[in-house]
Amino acid sequence: MDNLSLVKSLVEKLANNLNVPVSCKIRIFPNLQDTLSYAKMLEDAGCSLLAVHGRTRDEKDGRKFRANWEAIKAVRNVVRIPVLANGNIRHIDDVHSCLEETGADGVLSADPLLENPALFAGYRTAEWGLGVTGMKEDDKLDQAELLIEYLRFCERYPVPWRIIRSHVHKLLGEWFRIQPSVREDFNKQYKLTFEFLYDLVNRLKELGVRIPLYVKDTQQAVSAN
Repeated sequence: MDNLSLVKSLVEKLANNLNVPVSCKIRIFPNLQDTLSYAKMLEDAGCSLLAVHGRTRDEKDGRKFRANWEAIKAVRNVVRIPVLANGNIRHIDDVHSCLEETGADGVLSADPLLENPALFAGYRTAEWGLGVTGMKEDDKLDQAELLIEYLRFCERYPVPWRIIRSHVHKLLGEWFRIQPSVREDFNKQYKLTFEFLYDLVNRLKELGVRIPLYVKDTQQAVSAN
């Protein structure tokens, strides 16, 4: 963002020499006009799809800084290419609100999706579901079950263990807070194995740890109607 001419030349080079569309993802500038100029420059350089994170590069903490959806909306209004909105997507209602407020063609989610891969299926973590009117505990799916499904995918499609370790922390962070001894054993495990991770999930279950995910109570909604 300090060398836009370089960014422009990179996108032009890619767009002119690849047989697939070129997409870009940007953060916003503190000044809206700078952001709009940035977006239009990328479009002119050959970008076919633009993702806009509604925070500046200094606003790293998503819990502390709200994404600026108005800036994303402004970008959407000045470019002709599809725009994806990123920021403040913590559950499915945020998806609908963001699409409505920004006019974007789609949304992205980063950390919330790592913590809850079922976000786009309508599931919420306890942080966003507990005590919310119209939400109920799901008696089947939780983050441990999602982790097991993730591990099975990793066995079929290998990824670096450092990535798996990071995902386990994201998925089971709240579970580890209840049983810190299990987290300590996990952190001390220098070399991870699938057997160890499956056993870790079973150990948490045997200790009685379960933090449910939440879904909309369709029965309640029907009754209300």
